[in-house]
Amino acid sequence: MHEQILGIDIGATAIKFGCLVDGKKLVAAGSERIDAASNAAFIRQLASIVQRNEFSAATAVGIGSPGPLDIEAGILISSANMPQIRSCAVLPELRQIFPQKIIRLDNDANAAALGEQFFGAGVGYENFAVFTLGTGVGGGCVWQGRLQRGYKGNFFEVGHIPMGGFIFAQAATPARRCGCGNWGCLETVASATGVSESFFQTTGERLSAREISALADDGDAAAVAAFALAGTALGLAAATLTQLMNITRFIFTGGMAAAERYLQPSIQESYKAHTFSIFHPLAAFAFTQGTEYTGVYGAAALCLEHHGQT
Repeated sequence: MHEQILGIDIGATAIKFGCLVDGKKLVAAGSERIDAASNAAFIRQLASIVQRNEFSAATAVGIGSPGPLDIEAGILISSANMPQIRSCAVLPELRQIFPQKIIRLDNDANAAALGEQFFGAGVGYENFAVFTLGTGVGGGCVWQGRLQRGYKGNFFEVGHIPMGGFIFAQAATPARRCGCGNWGCLETVASATGVSESFFQTTGERLSAREISALADDGDAAAVAAFALAGTALGLAAATLTQLMNITRFIFTGGMAAAERYLQPSIQESYKAHTFSIFHPLAAFAFTQGTEYTGVYGAAALCLEHHGQT
């Protein structure tokens, strides 16, 4: 009998899912638009996925979700993209419906870090940091071979490292208000949203990060500068982690990782400017976009971790 784990990746607008067989092969992968009309509707949708015939043999379910979460209680507290979902008891509800299955819930960035540990650029490394670069900036940290979770699963919120005056002086722009309510967080400049804002402040034109990347390919100076500022901020954040924890391997994933050619130079320059030289030969920066279902692999890895396979 082949072991099967169902991975469920909750995104901004869609839920992706698939069954991991023997910790290697993903089968029956698919996606559907999120029903976020209410907590009850959301739970019904998750339950309907678990109940699909093609997943009937799955003995475990891993769920990666945006937060904030209380992973100890298994509660999705809220989500910027699902405003009707509040204090949703995901684990208690699903465990009541499926008492025979092992079900795990964690932050999507934590799941991404586990996915890199089991299947990606973190394989074989004891210590590394993951930056998820999308609409915001998330993070996960594997330390001494184990994913670190902190208080109620809220460890390693790198997107909310305050950048201070240095970064904004570089761009001659005032600090920006973050979605968390604070000013000058990393994700206000290093996310896709941040790149769009940097470009807008220079040109007065609102474009997506993908469109700005296409302009950078054509040599547009404002587009290149928007990504360079993001890279400078990411390099400073990475340097901070090296100085505090001596982490020297950094994995950048998500949609923005496609802009590696524009991010990498300023990341390295900023990193070297803010770390002791002893760390420079050790520093490694990996960019991985993965596949459409990378988040599903990460969600399934939540169960591999608990099977003692770290």
